[in-house]
Amino acid sequence: MLTQEQINADWTVRSDNYNNYVEEELATDRPEKWLRIIEENAPAARPLRILDAGCGPGFFSVLLSRAGHRVTGVDGSEGMLDHARENAARFGVSPELIRGDFGALPFGDETFDLVVSRNVTHIIREHLKVYGEWLRVLKPGGVLLIFDANWHLPYQPGPVREEAIRREREGLRKYGRGFTFDGSFEYIDSGLEPENYRVFGKAQRPDFDMGVLRQLPCTDVSFDRDVTEELWSEKEKLFYGATPLYMLRAVKPEG
Repeated sequence: MLTQEQINADWTVRSDNYNNYVEEELATDRPEKWLRIIEENAPAARPLRILDAGCGPGFFSVLLSRAGHRVTGVDGSEGMLDHARENAARFGVSPELIRGDFGALPFGDETFDLVVSRNVTHIIREHLKVYGEWLRVLKPGGVLLIFDANWHLPYQPGPVREEAIRREREGLRKYGRGFTFDGSFEYIDSGLEPENYRVFGKAQRPDFDMGVLRQLPCTDVSFDRDVTEELWSEKEKLFYGATPLYMLRAVKPEG
């Protein structure tokens, strides 16, 4: 199984490509839509103390800092953090950005009002440990918001893979290329069951995550299986519609 250091190094290689996507996204009206859905599901207090777990090039860290919240972004990839610092400077905000293991956070108990994560939990090896750590640093009544997708299922034989390949072919005809950093195909002619996704097998998410969180102290756990309508571009909807983005929300118990 890949080590976390190997995963971090891979994301540093991909950081330029992922940052291009984030820069394009920041230039649209989607950040305002992201802010609305996050604040609607967050605790009511303002400003919030927020942890952006696996912050990447800083999309959440930037938009939440611009909204006046106190944000700390943590990522294991130095390449991602370099871009996060550049994006923060470009937008005139100063989130705290640190390199670290989001499964062993350097913060005390009950530090944050909100923990947010986007497209990160599919690379986690030990979900029970990591989700427990994220809940540990939340204040009582604090909220955990996870946004991710079933990125593993197109690498499993079956209808999701078939639909993902169909969409990729259609997307390549329409746009010329997809979202990969080197212009390669994501699903067409790809191998099955890559090592970094074997933790899931054929499990469905967020059902998998719900099962993990129910082993941890949460007063409420809920989800929306598809939040792509306003949050994804038309290109993303075409390429990735077989695996729509979901939102998972968990609340830490009071007292």
